[in-house]
Amino acid sequence: MDWNDLKFFLAVAESRSLSAASRRLGVSTSTVSRRIIALEQALGLSLFRHHFDGYELTEAGMKLQRPAEQAETSLKAFERSAKDSSDTLSGVVRIDAPELLGQQFLLPNLAGFLQDYPGIQLDIRSSVRPVQLATQQSDIVLRIVPPERGSYRMRSVGKVAFGLYANRDYVETHGQPSNDRDLQSHRMIGWSEELRYLSMSVWLDELFPDLQPAMRLSSFTAQLTAVESGLGIAVLPCFAANRTELVPVLTDIPRLILDLWLLVQDQAGRIQRVQIVKECLVKILTESSGQLEG
Repeated sequence: MDWNDLKFFLAVAESRSLSAASRRLGVSTSTVSRRIIALEQALGLSLFRHHFDGYELTEAGMKLQRPAEQAETSLKAFERSAKDSSDTLSGVVRIDAPELLGQQFLLPNLAGFLQDYPGIQLDIRSSVRPVQLATQQSDIVLRIVPPERGSYRMRSVGKVAFGLYANRDYVETHGQPSNDRDLQSHRMIGWSEELRYLSMSVWLDELFPDLQPAMRLSSFTAQLTAVESGLGIAVLPCFAANRTELVPVLTDIPRLILDLWLLVQDQAGRIQRVQIVKECLVKILTESSGQLEG
């Protein structure tokens, strides 16, 4: 068996698509298919069922997914340890942060760090989608949902508050809703169907189960822009809404408060440059705690 075939197996298992796996791995779909077939032949097992809407793991494939993730993690840790044996203050540190928080808090506060540690390169990815911890792709992860899987050490670094907000012109034109029935007559901005699992979307659905959004968007940046443009009302982080002087709506409803977690990958946490970056992020977030909580 070729151990390199594990990454092809995991890419298809997570994306459920040969084409998506090929884009992720930077190879052709025929290469992905060929490597999956080779792995199945080597194991003597059928790992996937091919349906019209994608690839689904067989029972044997599901049993092997977790061991494959663990094996890939060990291989990556071995490779990383070899590269970082000198443990110098140079090289890449990979960070994954929630959208808007990364843009509005981390980036504006990193100038001094980059000047003090010119040899450290930061690879920062910012998205509303929680990173898949099992893939071990990031050294440091900031997220508002505690992980269920992944070899990371975790600590709470604060809380993030969310509320309902609108543009001042929108409120002057359409009025300030006073209860959930009033809200039915307003334009609500919600999350795309594939992101209905996000805490902000779940919170809104629980408060107003019959509410039908006039618009669904897939990022906080898009939602913030839509509200600033007077298109409607949305659930936004209080720190972002306060910066743009948006108007809070239905303030008698308790705000959504989520813990902010900082996770450091076990192997990466032993590397000096990762420890230094972690300390920098903790300092930034601790000093910003008042703004994050609105």
